[in-house]
Amino acid sequence: MESLALAAAVVVMSVIFFGAISALVAWRNPQRGWSRTLGVVVSIPAIGLGGWLALIDIGIGGRVIGAVVLSSGIAALLRSAVKG
Repeated sequence: MESLALAAAVVVMSVIFFGAISALVAWRNPQRGWSRTLGVVVSIPAIGLGGWLALIDIGIGGRVIGAVVLSSGIAALLRSAVKG
C-alpha cells in the first residue's frame, strides 16, 4: 500500500510540475526560438496529463487540478504558437 501511495504522489506531483511550468511559459512572452520550443515541449505533456487527470474517476480535487493543468497547457501552447 505504501508503494501505491508513493506512485500516486509522484504522478500527481509530475502533473502539477508540468502545469506550473506551462503556466510560467504562458505568462512569459516567448520571443526566442528556444523559449517557444520549451513552451511546446512542456505544454504537450501538461495537456495530456491534465486531461487524463481531469477525466479519470477520482475525487473533485483531482479533477480540478487536472482541469487547471489542462487549461494552463493549452494556454502555453497557444501563446507559444501565436507569439512565435
